[in-house]
Amino acid sequence: MKKLRVVDILPVLLSLMLPALRLYLYEETRLSVGYLLVFEWLHSSLILFTLWHFFWLSWDFKEGNNKWYALGILGTFLALIALYFEFFETLSINVHIRLIPPTVLFLIIQYTLKSQQRLSRLHLEKEQLQTENYKAQLKTLRTQVDPHFLFNSLNTLRSMVRQQHSGSEQFILSLSDFYRQTLQHNEQTTILLSKELAVLQSYLFLMKSRNEKAVQVEFKIDESLLKYQIPTMVLQTVVENCFKHNSMTSKKPLQIVISSTEDRYICVCNNIQAKLKDEESSGLGLELIRKRYELMNVEQGFTFRQTPEEFCVKLKLIEP
Repeated sequence: MKKLRVVDILPVLLSLMLPALRLYLYEETRLSVGYLLVFEWLHSSLILFTLWHFFWLSWDFKEGNNKWYALGILGTFLALIALYFEFFETLSINVHIRLIPPTVLFLIIQYTLKSQQRLSRLHLEKEQLQTENYKAQLKTLRTQVDPHFLFNSLNTLRSMVRQQHSGSEQFILSLSDFYRQTLQHNEQTTILLSKELAVLQSYLFLMKSRNEKAVQVEFKIDESLLKYQIPTMVLQTVVENCFKHNSMTSKKPLQIVISSTEDRYICVCNNIQAKLKDEESSGLGLELIRKRYELMNVEQGFTFRQTPEEFCVKLKLIEP
C-alpha cells in the first residue's frame, strides 16, 4: 500500500476547510438554503483543489515537466471559474477577491514544499554519490592484491624450500588457500564468521611463517557466534594494519588477541610497537569498514580505542 504524503493530503484538507471556514464566518452564507449551501461549499472546494494543482503543476511546467498536463489543468480551472460565475453571479463578494487569499496561501505553502523537496533531492543525490564513491573505494580495496605481501611471501617460500623447511608444503597450501578464499568471497557483502576466521588463519600462518617467533596470536572466540555474519575481509584488514604499523622481533613480539564479547562484537587488540620509520597512514581501510557498516544500516558497527600501550578495534557481528 502506497504511503500518503503531505503533498497528497494537504490540498484536500485545505480545499475542504477554507470554504467551510468562509461559510461559517459570513452570516449571509449561513442564511442560504441548505442544499445551496452544500453546493457552494463543494463547488468552492473543487475550485480551490483545482487551483492548488494548477499552481503545483506550474512549478513542474517551469522546470519542463508535465507541460501538457499542466495546460489541461489550466483549461479545467478556467471552465470551473466560468461555471462559478454562472451559478453565483448574484453573490456580493467578487470571486477574484475571494480567490486572492487562498492563492497567496497556496503559493507560500507550495514554495516551502518545493524548496524542501529540492533540498531533500540534493541531499539524496549527495548521499548516493558518496555511497557510490565508497563502493568504488571498497571494490578497489577488496580486489587489490598487495604486491609487497605476495613478493615477500614468495621470498619466504624460496627460503623455506632452500632450507628444506618442513613447513614449506603447508606454506604453499596456506598461500593458495588464502588467495582462493579471497577471490571466492570477494563479491560477498557479508560472510559467516567461521569462514572469515578460516581466511584469517591462512593469512596469519603466512605472516607467522615469515616472522616466526616475532608474532604471537591468540583467539578467544565463543563458538556460538560462528554462525553470525561479518562484513567480508574486515578481520584481515584490521589484522593487516597490526603488521603494517608495528615493529616485531623475537624479543619484542607483536601480540594480537582476537576475542569475542558478550554484546556480540569481535575485538582485535595489539600491543603498540611503533616502527622507527612508519608508513604514513591514510586511514582509508578503517574508514571504509565504518562506511560498510553504515551502508548496511548497522548502528555502532565499528569502534576503536587507543592507549599508549594498546590499539583495539571492535567489529559488530550481524545476525544471520
